[in-house]
Amino acid sequence: MRIKKFISILILFIIGCSTNEKSKECTTFLECLDGTYWTNNNNQSVWTFNDQVKGAYLEVFIRGDDCYKYENNFIVDAQFKYQTKDNLSEEFNGSSWFYTIVNDSVIEKTKSTGGNTIFFYKTDKIYLDTILDLDECNY
Repeated sequence: MRIKKFISILILFIIGCSTNEKSKECTTFLECLDGTYWTNNNNQSVWTFNDQVKGAYLEVFIRGDDCYKYENNFIVDAQFKYQTKDNLSEEFNGSSWFYTIVNDSVIEKTKSTGGNTIFFYKTDKIYLDTILDLDECNY
């Protein structure tokens, strides 16, 4: 009898854990990428997405003259338009841009009118910390 009771409790525990895990699954682009870091393939910039539709949803460190300049959607006047689980759309410089999650380690950024496709690759925050430590700018 104790074994059946133990097995029943174990099954309930497993089902409960599975249910909790599923409820933690992300539902929007920003939620899925919250706090992740990305770089383009020439490492000229590091991008991070934040789950803040009305806040700094996108932060970028751009390299130039041995310096990394910080920008976010407010600074460059980019405006959030909409998001799905796999896509984010923003208006920037008079054009619509779409970010698409290709897989766990690649994001594609395209201009709505075509061309200008950029790929970003997932990186660790330590990469950003390292390049900022090497920054030769005097602010």
